[in-house]
Amino acid sequence: MTGDDTPVMIHKQCIYQWTSRDRRFYFLSLIPFFIAFVGATCILAISSPYLVIIFISLYILGNIFQAGACVGCPYRGKFCPAIFGVYLSNIISSIIYKKRSFKQQFFNINANLASTTSIIALIFPIYWLFASGWYYLVGYIVLIALHLYLFFPNFCLKCDYNDTCPGGRTVRQLLKK
Repeated sequence: MTGDDTPVMIHKQCIYQWTSRDRRFYFLSLIPFFIAFVGATCILAISSPYLVIIFISLYILGNIFQAGACVGCPYRGKFCPAIFGVYLSNIISSIIYKKRSFKQQFFNINANLASTTSIIALIFPIYWLFASGWYYLVGYIVLIALHLYLFFPNFCLKCDYNDTCPGGRTVRQLLKK
């Protein structure tokens, strides 16, 4: 326990060591997401540069909130196969929250804000994609779904933070592992 009686998170003694195969596959799994993100950014840029600023700001804000949720993670400051390429969150966390220890309330707030911001960022370009051509929207949805399909079963189940991470807990329940 910490001084304020908040439980300190304790992880498994054996932390999964990401292999070079894991790392290569992670970067391959990000390709559909990056194509969707860059494509949506280009479509938004046609409508207004302000839309691009909002879209990218939402993504960055999601990374900052996720950095707060990374406190206590055994991969913080190291290689972390994070969904939607929020890989930099763990590095941001090791800089901004260097001396902070895990507290469940802080984690919950940041994890919820990160999840909400990510969902808003993913939904944000839908109107403009559809207005530019329904096929852009279909392509966007297919690419995001492909990223999720490649990501969840290949990384969440191996991750030693999946007992804490909302996405990891959901995947474990869905796949009953």
